[in-house]
Amino acid sequence: MQFSYTTNGASEGSINSYGDNSISVSDGVLTVEIGDSILKKNINGAGVFEMKLLNRDLGDAKKLADLLCSPEDSAGEVPTTDLYTAKCDGKIRSSYVKNFSRPLVNQIAQLVESLTNSGIRDGRKLVKLDVSLNSIDRVKGGFLVSVRFSNGGEYPIKFSTPDKWDGGPGRDMLGVSTVRKPQFAFGLAGEALENSNEFTNGEVSLAPRGSAVFKIKTSSVDKFSAGTYDFNIGVFMNIEVVGLATNLSRVDFHSNNKEPTSITFGRDYPSTPEEREQWEATHRQDMSWQPVKPGQTFTEDGLYRPVRTSGGYRGLLLKPFKAGDVATTDDVTMPMDTKYGDINIDGPVQWVWEATAPTPVKQWSLDMIADTVQFCEPGAECPRSGRWVRRIRPHDLYRQEPTWYDLASVVTLSRGQRMPSSRDDTDRTDWEWVGAVHG
Repeated sequence: MQFSYTTNGASEGSINSYGDNSISVSDGVLTVEIGDSILKKNINGAGVFEMKLLNRDLGDAKKLADLLCSPEDSAGEVPTTDLYTAKCDGKIRSSYVKNFSRPLVNQIAQLVESLTNSGIRDGRKLVKLDVSLNSIDRVKGGFLVSVRFSNGGEYPIKFSTPDKWDGGPGRDMLGVSTVRKPQFAFGLAGEALENSNEFTNGEVSLAPRGSAVFKIKTSSVDKFSAGTYDFNIGVFMNIEVVGLATNLSRVDFHSNNKEPTSITFGRDYPSTPEEREQWEATHRQDMSWQPVKPGQTFTEDGLYRPVRTSGGYRGLLLKPFKAGDVATTDDVTMPMDTKYGDINIDGPVQWVWEATAPTPVKQWSLDMIADTVQFCEPGAECPRSGRWVRRIRPHDLYRQEPTWYDLASVVTLSRGQRMPSSRDDTDRTDWEWVGAVHG
């Protein structure tokens, strides 16, 4: 009896390149490889398990071997990319599982799951890589997240330190996320590794029964409120098992869902001007790929910058919108964000999230959180780091005269500095915030 059954994690159309899961039987020994457990609640980590077949498991293996040698049905009713290899009448046959009829595929799947569970539960751990959360601490510039990788198997495991991972969409991932709502996550792949001096050339070699702790600094996290949260970890990564031939090169898995780590945060995030600036910088980058086009609905509150739908010309001024507002389909006229003088954008625009809109200190209050304000009086303390432009409000609001902007006055200031003032200022003169300094 000889066969193998393998999922195809790198199949065309996958958002992520997943690892493979497989079972194989040869000489009465079952080998189970788990390279893809990210969506499986009853399996954590990645690994290879080996077990001698006995009793019911031996019977299931014989049934599966017979089914894999059944005649194929070219109809291909079941859309699966799983592969199999089986020794049938002394000859090796390899093909796609989808070539069997639906009833056969269902029987095969049940037997594969049963043997997989037996191998993980009762088998010897040849390879076992797990991840767990040690701590999350607030530090200057973000959070310090400590994550432990553990080798519970019999062979060394090599991989790159998480700061070397490619954390782009659909690529590597190391995410620490809440188990229940409200949900938020700390993105760690590609972020700064504070204890990089402990690893030579950004490479890790985990000895059997060994572990390594990575202390990763990040500001890649969404807003959250003070409180206690349970966290688990999800991983997509590349590994190398030393001394044993396996298919575990690309793996994805999660920490033990039955034992989440509880972390208490004493205050909201962001809740200081520094935290708001770092959160806005991260969120601005995330939202840059999600412009609100003419006629579309805004999904979240904020200050938005208009960008011409053709040419990509950016407006200088920001406009507040609330979730549920609908972007205008009319042309927009506004000073262009340029150093070449008095030039307007004039035409259809899409809106790109720039920053937090003015936010009341509490519900119904007319007072705003200082580092969210959009306007400031001359000579006052600058409430918000970034660029400001001098403006003169119309004398008669009822006549709907336009506000005049002194485009030559654009200045970059840090929070706490004094706003410029001059003898020409009147009670109609103030400064308008036009965005953070990018890059």
